[in-house]
Amino acid sequence: MELIIPFRKTSFSPDGVNLLNGKFILDIQSEWERDFHNKFNPYYANLLTGHPLAMKRLTEYMATDDPTDSNADFGMELIEGQIDIDTNLAIEKFSQTQTIYAIGSRFQDDDEPIFLIKNEHLSEDILVMSYYTDSEEEKEKEEVPVYSGLLINI
Repeated sequence: MELIIPFRKTSFSPDGVNLLNGKFILDIQSEWERDFHNKFNPYYANLLTGHPLAMKRLTEYMATDDPTDSNADFGMELIEGQIDIDTNLAIEKFSQTQTIYAIGSRFQDDDEPIFLIKNEHLSEDILVMSYYTDSEEEKEKEEVPVYSGLLINI
């Protein structure tokens, strides 16, 4: 379950306002979440993944203070292609920046986190909103094939 979101640098002003529609990035985040939920109902997005450069822009757009003074860094690193919060927390002890691991949902309750992930294999012009679970029961539900309406008798 993934929703690909166009996220071009040329579409936003330095303060996070979309140049086409005049909306601030947090308002657009709400739209991304709504679109994800509408497409994958009953699931809500809980991951936002982007190339490190896209995540850097997201950090700058959402910074409440002067972004040049901020030592915040949105998104944890994938470790061997997997989400590993413990390793990220260990790495952060030696970092000069403060990693922001999640942001609050703008569509659901603010207390519902959307975890931020960096993936250098993505284009820097997109973000990917998705649903992640580490529950084996939930993973099995996601893998159930969906009937497409076509049966072939042999």
